[in-house]
Amino acid sequence: MKRLACLLSAFLLWNCSDKVAGGPGSETTNGIAYLGNGSVASYARIAVRSVDYTSSVDSATNELVNSGFYADSLGRFSFEAPDGEYRLTIVHGGSAYTGLYTTKGDTSIGSINLEPTASLRGFADVPKKCNFVWVGVRGMDVLVRSDSVGRFMLSQLPSNDSLDVYFLRGDDNTVYDNLSVKLEPNKTEMIDLQPEKPDPNEGKVTFVAVADGKAVPYASLAIRKADARVESLRVSNVVVDADVYADQDGLFAIDSLKSGDYRLTVMQSGLSYSKVLSAKQIAALDTVELQETSNYMSRVTLHAGDSFAWVGVYGLDVVTKTNEEGVFSLPLLPSNDSLEIYVIDEKDSLYVTKKIVPSEGDVDFDYPSVIIQDFETDTASWYFSVDSIGSKVISKAFEDDKDRKSKVFHGKYSLVGTNNTYAWVVTGMYLRDEGWNLSMLDSISFYAKGSGQIRVSLENWTRESEVAGLSLKAASGWKDLNSQKWTRYVVKYDDLCYTAQDVENCYIAWNTLKDDVRQLHFFVRNGTEFYLDDIELYGALF
Repeated sequence: MKRLACLLSAFLLWNCSDKVAGGPGSETTNGIAYLGNGSVASYARIAVRSVDYTSSVDSATNELVNSGFYADSLGRFSFEAPDGEYRLTIVHGGSAYTGLYTTKGDTSIGSINLEPTASLRGFADVPKKCNFVWVGVRGMDVLVRSDSVGRFMLSQLPSNDSLDVYFLRGDDNTVYDNLSVKLEPNKTEMIDLQPEKPDPNEGKVTFVAVADGKAVPYASLAIRKADARVESLRVSNVVVDADVYADQDGLFAIDSLKSGDYRLTVMQSGLSYSKVLSAKQIAALDTVELQETSNYMSRVTLHAGDSFAWVGVYGLDVVTKTNEEGVFSLPLLPSNDSLEIYVIDEKDSLYVTKKIVPSEGDVDFDYPSVIIQDFETDTASWYFSVDSIGSKVISKAFEDDKDRKSKVFHGKYSLVGTNNTYAWVVTGMYLRDEGWNLSMLDSISFYAKGSGQIRVSLENWTRESEVAGLSLKAASGWKDLNSQKWTRYVVKYDDLCYTAQDVENCYIAWNTLKDDVRQLHFFVRNGTEFYLDDIELYGALF
């Protein structure tokens, strides 16, 4: 109340006199302040300062003027001008006026029109050893402090007149720079007074991540060697741990890479891009197109005695663990490009890889299968032998076949007698010395032709078990071969019903063997030759 009484007294005194007393040599000056809509600027704040006036840091303020006096209710004001050149500033709400005057000539200010204020923001050049700077306008009271990087904001400045902005050091409060600006009403001008910096992306590889024709802001990027595997085996559903992120416009900027092949992966909110590229191809990238990810599920054949295995993807950081049946799931994989998964057993030994191409948005179970032998390349482990009663191998060959349009196995043999049940030849391969758990096997398929009969057999045989009478065998029944035509044969796991003595008992034959299988054999009897090609196991991957 005391402050209000003082203000009222001041206005009463002002109304009783047509001037405010000034110092020696001053002259009385009169004027009226109006707003843009023609109404008077009642009780507008008014300040008169010398043109080179700067504020003290101790009195720093966001206000344009700490009022020297006020207009009356009709916008009228009167003051005695100081000697020399001075700045008159009038503020009313979001409108203001400022102008330079001198005591010479006409001392009447007349009508003054206030206009909407403007803003000035930007970055000041922060001197060395300073943590901030002060920014003000000469002839006004406003003085604001920048942040540590020189960012400042003068939120209300008069428009349509040249302003002399000055900058004070933050350590000793001395002026170190000046700037002249003229602002437009209701506009914000942005300035950057910091020394020109080199383009942060100069010399770097830049490209943009897009999806559906739009930039993908803040996407994550990881670059790995194409054959990279995780360093530690632990379950991680993160496809890649980001090395860098895109900016708000989806732009990546990375250092140039050494020569070699890399998997470049970009991820963002269920979208991804991943591809193996050379360093030169990465350097030439312009954009990468993100697509919907895929969830991949399948099964791997475990080693005998193992209860799980680890599954990962070369060039990615994702790792998962199978269950006891070898079933696994890899979530949010990049789609529509070839990925190579790898499987590591409990003893940290790599034992299988497989290339997959997940479909966009696909969540289906990928039923596993593996071609055990197609005779195209590695045939070193394939052997051809005979029974112990005198049958003979005439020849074995891996030869081109015009009907199969590929290499096939061709064996010729001579059996002892014509009615000897135990006269046979055998061909096949070791699957693994320690054995595989084929309890989830669905079937075995193969192509064959020949002049006799054939059966397929899965076995667990060692010399020691043979001597001990413990060798296990689960074989199919005999199947007739066609000597002129290739035939595809399929043997289901529940067809593996025979032991070495041709005793049919599926429970005993297959169920005592399936957890530890070492060999795959084909027995042939009767006839004199046979052919084999494309032996495939379904429900197995190893």
